[in-house]
Amino acid sequence: MAAKNLLEIENLHTWFELKKYGFVTVGNVRAVDNVSFTIEKGEAISLVGESGCGKSSLAKTILGLYNPREGHINFAGTVLDSSDEEQMDWYRAKVGYVQQDPYGALPPFMTLKKILEEPMKINGIKDSEERIQRIKETMEELKLTPVDDFLSKFPHMLSGGQQQRTVIARALVLDPDLLIADEPVSMLDASVRIEILELLQKIQHERDLSVMYITHDLSTVRYFSKRIMVMYGGKIVERSPVGDLLDNPAHPYSIALLHAISEPDAENVDTYKEVPSGEPPSLLNPPEGCRFHPRCKYKIDGLCDEEIPPDFGCGMEGHQVACWLYRQEGEGIPDDS
Repeated sequence: MAAKNLLEIENLHTWFELKKYGFVTVGNVRAVDNVSFTIEKGEAISLVGESGCGKSSLAKTILGLYNPREGHINFAGTVLDSSDEEQMDWYRAKVGYVQQDPYGALPPFMTLKKILEEPMKINGIKDSEERIQRIKETMEELKLTPVDDFLSKFPHMLSGGQQQRTVIARALVLDPDLLIADEPVSMLDASVRIEILELLQKIQHERDLSVMYITHDLSTVRYFSKRIMVMYGGKIVERSPVGDLLDNPAHPYSIALLHAISEPDAENVDTYKEVPSGEPPSLLNPPEGCRFHPRCKYKIDGLCDEEIPPDFGCGMEGHQVACWLYRQEGEGIPDDS
């Protein structure tokens, strides 16, 4: 029987040495600090958090662009070894990557045909007819039609939405099992965002594709993913089925993220939503204990500022929060919040 989980991340640490004078190590930037989670085959999950929390570093570690300091990445039953070039070549062909900035991600001197053909050439698909067939099928799927009109175009000749569709097409042309989409709609107009997200959702279902959707915008995750993880200061602070977290957020930081969502209803524009003051923690010198405690009005002195909280269960099954306020069943954010 095939394994249920396609991807298993175990105790992953991605630290970057900070050097002085080019050779004296003065510390480590703890971009990803002891992160564990799984993604099932055909499942879409969301990873949310503000800029600088470690989302992209985690994505690039999973992609094999960064080597972890500690921990393991298990993909389709194989524990990855970054020193095994043959294994990593196999793995990278199984994982697609959608970048945030479509224009910056596309080489300006190449036509769409060459851009989409390049991954197949790199991965040993020598039959030119097979390459063209795959390109046309993928462009049809991404609605880059009529295909023949787009094949000879350069990136600057496309709209922002068409550029992002091209980036997605490049990520899908090798028929990967996992797609990592890092802020794929943050640079697009609101109307185009919906089109791209609906298209990604359709492709995910039709291909039975596993997707890791990375964003800072909680307003888009309800319609795309099954589970959600909230990241802060290099750590996962809450994980839950999407609906339960959006309706009943547990961690004070998750509540702050929801309060930061733009209010579309004009009648509510005067409604004040409290957002914690302060800045995200330095990942070079993170605070002791809970990473969020310097900004948290509910912190417990002598506990939150000294000990890292484990995951506690709350709400629905599968809803876990790394917060000392939930250390006993029935406890949580005070009612006067």
